[in-house]
Amino acid sequence: MKRLGYTRYVAQGGDWGTPISSAMARQGAPGLIGIHINLPATVPPEVTAALAGGPTPTGLSDKEGAVLDALRKNAMAGNAAYFTMLSARPQTVGYGEADSPVGLAAWILVHPGFAQWRYSNDSKQSPTKDDVLDNITLYWLTNTGASAGRLYWENGARGSVIAAVPQKTSEISLPVAITVFPEDVYRAPESWAKRAYRNLSYFHEVDKGGHFAAWEQPELFATELRAAFKSLRTAP
Repeated sequence: MKRLGYTRYVAQGGDWGTPISSAMARQGAPGLIGIHINLPATVPPEVTAALAGGPTPTGLSDKEGAVLDALRKNAMAGNAAYFTMLSARPQTVGYGEADSPVGLAAWILVHPGFAQWRYSNDSKQSPTKDDVLDNITLYWLTNTGASAGRLYWENGARGSVIAAVPQKTSEISLPVAITVFPEDVYRAPESWAKRAYRNLSYFHEVDKGGHFAAWEQPELFATELRAAFKSLRTAP
């Protein structure tokens, strides 16, 4: 960033951008003053254990209990299989992605973040069918379907990207801002966010948007970033 002329900057990430931005914050990247994330790693260890088949923790609030139930239903619906497969055998999936554009499209569209999207030809509805095909085409033309999947395998030993302990959220001292989008893989409760990030500077639940929020709701997403980083700005 210094080579680009920036001595102070922020980082933002959703999906895999969350653990990447978080790693930058943990490592204290020079000039980094804060991060904003969606899909935060807030799930506490007792809830992670419950999701693995352990007993339901006591003392959960109604909202926390509802989130645990939603995560269980999400896993039972087969959505966890996507993460499990890429964490264990990304290259196996990669052969089909590299061999067939239909295979590539089928694998990308089975991602939980795409599951509830309703594609259309209306330019005011995001994403349109063309938007989605453009995205898939980028993977096809660059033959990066397999290499993109390796990130799951490389993270595998650290466990779930939404679990606080494996992602070492307690080691982040920089300001952390979070926006929760209602149609994401899960809706992080503020109580878990405060527990996971000791310097939580901003938390907001919005009324629309999902896993790929910057793509789905760009105007709302930009508004959230401005609000999240407002306290970090310096006078010109």
